[in-house]
Amino acid sequence: MNKRVAPTVILIIVVFFILVQTAVLIYAFAEEGLGTFWKLIIALVPLGIIVALIGVYRERIREIKEQDEEDLGKY
Repeated sequence: MNKRVAPTVILIIVVFFILVQTAVLIYAFAEEGLGTFWKLIIALVPLGIIVALIGVYRERIREIKEQDEEDLGKY
């Protein structure tokens, strides 16, 4: 169980920083009066990164579960 805490905390922190950075960039572009197209691009790229991070996180949790099951079979 403890092996799952670190990846979860890191994922939450990284996603938080990505969302904050995205919000700041969108706000800056809105203040400069740039178009909706650029705001949409700035929103979609981080969203894709977050989806990829969640996929990697799910794979890592699956690996940790399999490793725990193998460890129990040794005894």
